[in-house]
Amino acid sequence: MRTTRSTLWRSLVALELALLVALGAAVWVSQGTRAAAERVRAHSVPSIQHILAAHAALVEADEAAVDSFRTGAVALAGPGERYQNQIALAGQNLTRLAVDSIAGAGVGQGIQLVQGQLAAYSGLIEQADAHYRRDPGSALARADLWSASRLLHMPAGGILAQLDELLAVERQALVGQLTAGRMDPGWVMVWIVPMAVLLALLVGTQVFLSRRFRRTFNLPLLGATAAVLVLAAGMSFDFAARGELTATRDAGDALVDDWQARTAAADRRGQQMLGDLIATACPDGCGETIGRLVATPGANREPPDEQALTARIKAVDGYAATAADTAGRPTALMLAVLAAMALVPLGLHPRIDEYR
Repeated sequence: MRTTRSTLWRSLVALELALLVALGAAVWVSQGTRAAAERVRAHSVPSIQHILAAHAALVEADEAAVDSFRTGAVALAGPGERYQNQIALAGQNLTRLAVDSIAGAGVGQGIQLVQGQLAAYSGLIEQADAHYRRDPGSALARADLWSASRLLHMPAGGILAQLDELLAVERQALVGQLTAGRMDPGWVMVWIVPMAVLLALLVGTQVFLSRRFRRTFNLPLLGATAAVLVLAAGMSFDFAARGELTATRDAGDALVDDWQARTAAADRRGQQMLGDLIATACPDGCGETIGRLVATPGANREPPDEQALTARIKAVDGYAATAADTAGRPTALMLAVLAAMALVPLGLHPRIDEYR
């Protein structure tokens, strides 16, 4: 009798402790997933989009400025309203990037460098405008326009190259959000193992009671087992959120490819116009050199239209929002465990009392 009573007490203590461990592990992992999902939605995804938007805006601004000089419209309205709007848009996105980025201090330094270069770029365009207004045939106007575009396009240290480096940092930070810390796939075992042990203890206790007291079912323990299964089902949201985060990364990669293809198409147009404009004023034989300098790398793939790009952006934002909304449901998890912790004593105490 004393042995049976001791076994029942040990089972009670073991089940209560196992429930606490399972709850702690489940909440710890799910909260880690939720935190990662919130960072991805609020910081990583917007940061990548800010860089892509700034890159595209600067390319369009440069194309607009070159076109205004090519057509002579600069004499009437300067570089033009489209140029001004795109420069402002690029500055706004850089400011937002400084607020949203969590990729490290290096990003802040990179943003400051780009902002300084952008001010220099705008200054060169203004100089070209002033020279053109004094003399439409001025070589100085073309020289300043050329210098501004080179500052934008230099392969090493140019504004667009700096933005590409920032983009690489932000994309790597996104990957880190999905693989480091509690998002490491191995941490899933932190809650799976305690859950499996807990279920084994519940089943073992049921079997022991069935054999020792000749009762097939212990309803409170069956209820506790059901509550633990609810806890396990609740953790399926963690798997779902991780899946949505993976979809966010994949959709983000597709967005980067499409946005860059669209930007590259605009860049090729602008650089071709610049090359034609400069070649008309340079000495014989420099046209080939100018052509090499303004050539933009990359495949000439068909760029996506505005509707397709917008759909890509909505897909990324949608996956990120779903991940954040799905992850982490600590209240439901705690209620399931508390119910199980209340039911276990109800199932075991009557049997323990029989041995007083």
